[in-house]
Amino acid sequence: MTDDPIWRQPAAEAPDTAPDTAPPRRRPRWRRALIILAISVAVLMVAAVGVVGYLARTATESLSNIPREPDALPANVDRPPVATPTVSGALPAMNIVLIGADKRSPNENGRSDTLIVAHISSDRSRVYLVSFPRDMWVDIPGRGRAKINAAYSWGGTALAVQTLEGLTGAHMDHVVTTNLNDFVGLVNVVGGVTVDNPVASTAKDENTGATYTFPKGPVYLDGAMALLFSRQRHELPNGDLDRALRQRALIKALALKVATPQVLANPVVLGNVIRSVAKYVKVDSGMTDSVIIDLATSMRITGGDQIISLQAPITGFGTSADGQAIDIVDTAGVAALGHALQTDTMADYVAAHPK
Repeated sequence: MTDDPIWRQPAAEAPDTAPDTAPPRRRPRWRRALIILAISVAVLMVAAVGVVGYLARTATESLSNIPREPDALPANVDRPPVATPTVSGALPAMNIVLIGADKRSPNENGRSDTLIVAHISSDRSRVYLVSFPRDMWVDIPGRGRAKINAAYSWGGTALAVQTLEGLTGAHMDHVVTTNLNDFVGLVNVVGGVTVDNPVASTAKDENTGATYTFPKGPVYLDGAMALLFSRQRHELPNGDLDRALRQRALIKALALKVATPQVLANPVVLGNVIRSVAKYVKVDSGMTDSVIIDLATSMRITGGDQIISLQAPITGFGTSADGQAIDIVDTAGVAALGHALQTDTMADYVAAHPK
């Protein structure tokens, strides 16, 4: 299922949506991680690193503060081989797992409320954001059949990545995780975003009592509104699937906002963005400063049509033997998706699967 919400920026960034009650006076204390922004920000910082000395220095210092986890990827297990470029001399494509965790206490992993694979093409001209619905009923290595979001709860990022690799047959190069309790700050740092909302709804902020209306189409969101917008699930016609659709649209809008001249050309704003990203995420130890900087400076993204959003295919919904509501994996469809992720043929996959 593909979707590519078009990001639109009006002449002046002004709210298209306002709360029906007074705006919140305090920061909501969200427990859920909703979307992953780190890689979208990093890969779209075109010309932000190495062009101006101050920016390069700011980026390097901030990236060095990102926590690295040595055990974030599977070890001592069979894994798919690292993909090789299909064109001689080309850069390798990358599959980066983006995990947003619902972590309720410091002593637990939480569950992966958001699970996205960001596929970056070898020519660096396309980023494909592939959502894996959290209720997909899959084989979790060493645990049996369960919802895919349980993998992170049981074994952290390593088991989540191993589960994805077993499901798709594609090698995952890196992993980024976040709890995003302070997600409000990152959206506000860039002055809010305008998202092409794919699903209209009304949502109530449980912390403040404010009610927001999100019409279909371009909607301006500040940080608090963005959290509510991408957290909503039960009120949407397709539940988690629509929520994932919104999350991908928000990632796209924020990434493109970061890539605008008013952000890239403003050392103070850009420095704040990079520092915010560094504060909110963890990555595997292989994602070094140089890997991130090389990736950012090699990107060739110039517009929203180069960020393609889609969902891993399912055939429908069902109930597990123990009574859980589940999403049924489209086995053949996921195999085709995995082949495209592994061989850097995502453009062909999207063309063959327009819906």
